[in-house]
Amino acid sequence: MKKFIYIFAILLFACSTTSVEYRTATTSLRNDRDYNKAEEYAKKALDVDSNDALPAYFLAMEVYGSPSSPKKDYKKAADYFSKALEIDAIDGENQKLESSKNVPLSDGSYKELKTIDDAIKYYSYNLWAESFNEGISLIGQGKNEKAIELFLVAVEFQPEEPKSYNALATLYYESNDYTKASKTADKALSMDSSLSALWSIKGQIAIEKKDEIFAEEMFRKAYDVALNNKESAENLSGHMSRLFDILFRNGKKSEALLLSERLIESDPENIDLYRNAGAVYQTILGDTFLAASDGLINMNTLNELELENLKEQFSDCVNMAKKARENFLMCSELELDEVESEIYYEESKKLKTRIKEINRIIKDINKKLDESE
Repeated sequence: MKKFIYIFAILLFACSTTSVEYRTATTSLRNDRDYNKAEEYAKKALDVDSNDALPAYFLAMEVYGSPSSPKKDYKKAADYFSKALEIDAIDGENQKLESSKNVPLSDGSYKELKTIDDAIKYYSYNLWAESFNEGISLIGQGKNEKAIELFLVAVEFQPEEPKSYNALATLYYESNDYTKASKTADKALSMDSSLSALWSIKGQIAIEKKDEIFAEEMFRKAYDVALNNKESAENLSGHMSRLFDILFRNGKKSEALLLSERLIESDPENIDLYRNAGAVYQTILGDTFLAASDGLINMNTLNELELENLKEQFSDCVNMAKKARENFLMCSELELDEVESEIYYEESKKLKTRIKEINRIIKDINKKLDESE
């Protein structure tokens, strides 16, 4: 009998030495709401028994992760989740929770959480959502650096969630940290290639690096993805505008103009689209007229076929001038500022005059063609 009591005492003592600090921590918080003491003794419990993952889990969930905790700290919660998993992996067996718990799933069913590993997998998503949403809120307040810190913590909670990397890439880009922006965008796109804004960011970074060819590739990808996603007209317009600009910059004016017409169809009240289109038509007009002018100087030496080609070049000039004029007239009509409206109208008048001048050139070419018959 004495032997039995002695053995029982040894077992009880052994149990107490490994759990008294942890029990003090849980009692201090759950009964007395004393978060300072709970934090202190949970950390002591980790020192006393480095093989027990429950204190780390308790710190993460109830001291730093609880919505009602005055010590709420997403970073510390994430760190202690990692610590708990690290300890839990030591013996290769999943340590059980103090007691199992039934929790709801997104499909309406329930799941029983039995182990620390189960619980961390389940609750990490909740803490990810909280930290992510708080980060979005900070962006709205203009606190981008703080938002970056939270999104980095959100990544710790859910390393495979692309939304965190999406937000980080955008903030890095806006802060001109193109190296981090590009790396983070690639990480997100490797998980979810349908994030059109990130393709666009990669295009913008390429422009900053003077790589217009890669920029065009990225803007095309962004636009195609946005179309496939059936994104809003506003989003599509933004992607089309960026693609339009790079096509024009890369000398693909005809393709840019076709895209411009689709842009205007998608947003017929946007004065910027008409102004951009007018400017492109005007540029093409200038280039075409300059190329045709050489032939005009030597018109008396041209044969009939060459004259016909020259006439076609100037006819193209008339078409470009008319298109430019139409767009500037729309700018004049849509512009609310009277001074700006008058500037567009004056530009359209200049183009009307130029159309007349080019038509006179075409008339002279026709006369030369008649003489050659």
